[in-house]
Parts: sequence; C-alpha cells; structure tokens
Amino acid sequence: MARRKKDNKNTTISISWENKTEFRRHAKLVKQTKSGSRYESDAALFERVLAFYVRNHIDDCDQEPKSTYPSLNKSQPSSDSSESN
Repeated sequence: MARRKKDNKNTTISISWENKTEFRRHAKLVKQTKSGSRYESDAALFERVLAFYVRNHIDDCDQEPKSTYPSLNKSQPSSDSSESN
C-alpha cells in the first residue's frame, strides 16, 4: 500500500470527467449564499457514498485493504528468471 506523508489526511483519487459529472449529481445542498448554492465537497460526498456502500455490501469486504499495484511475491520465482544453458 502507498505510504502517506506525515500529517496528510487526504489523498487524490483520479476519475474520468464523465464519472465526476455523474458523481457530482449526487451532492447535497449545504446552503444558499449570496453568490448561489453551495453543495457538499467531493470529500464529503465520497465519504457518504462509501458509508452507504459499506452498509449495503458488508459481505463483500475483506479485513485487509488491497494495494492497487502488484508486488513481487518473494516466495515465487520471477518470470524473468529463465534458465539458459
């Protein structure tokens, strides 16, 4: 799993613009201001969507988080290690 910098609470998640547009459609109104409507932040919306998903898919979750990047399993030989004589 990626390491984070000390005291950094947030990370960046990259999504397509199409998904971002769909995602923002679900944002709740926070308040009306002089300059217009203010909606919840992406972080608040993501937290709400994730909480809903976890509540409704509790059996799909593993105890340990998974890395998005593969790591070499040291107990298995590398595919590069071909024996040539």
